[in-house]
Amino acid sequence: MNERPIEELAKKLRLKISPEVLEQAFLHSSYVNERNDPRGSNERLEFLGDAVIDLAVTSYLYREYPDADEGRLTKAKSVVVSRPMLAEKAEKIGLSQYLRLGKGEEANGGRERASSRGNAFEALVGVIFLERGYAYAAKFVLRYLKDEIARLLAEQSATGDYKSLLQETAQRLFSTRPKYTVVGTEGKEHRKEFVVAVSVAGHRGLGRGRSKKEAEQAAAKQLYLMLEEF
Repeated sequence: MNERPIEELAKKLRLKISPEVLEQAFLHSSYVNERNDPRGSNERLEFLGDAVIDLAVTSYLYREYPDADEGRLTKAKSVVVSRPMLAEKAEKIGLSQYLRLGKGEEANGGRERASSRGNAFEALVGVIFLERGYAYAAKFVLRYLKDEIARLLAEQSATGDYKSLLQETAQRLFSTRPKYTVVGTEGKEHRKEFVVAVSVAGHRGLGRGRSKKEAEQAAAKQLYLMLEEF
């Protein structure tokens, strides 16, 4: 297979990075070794890109899912930054078409290997980080991974964590977060119930519970079920 021109990829992804610099992300070690290319392979960029992806995803999870505990966040991150997931996203972009492979690697199906595609995604992120900075690189990463994050956390929430379910729905529908407010208490001291209101983009739910957390879950459930009818 003839490699596609790097200029084409830069234009497709709207990356303001010179093709000469961008090509470094696609230099497989087999290509470099065959040609004794002084530029070196993309392996160092893979290493850098891996760290950038990890930080971008971790920061996003921490910031956007404040009600998710450490266990849920860790599980979601491990799947999202995994090699199979990155290979899938690389295939969606079509990165394998731009890989520079040695003849032997090409003949042995290297272009179709998930590892090669995933490595290319990491290396591409590494180049973007070096040329455009962390904020731009993180935005690029999340363009392809944030929907997967939402899907994974929604699947985890199917067990009945309505605060997390409501948060994910609020972000999906309105790009905002729920706001919880204790509006009062009811009953005698030894049987006191908290009353909590939750609001999202003008929509409101109300819940009661023996603790604030229980009342928040009840309020979240009411509003979540309402919003799911949208």
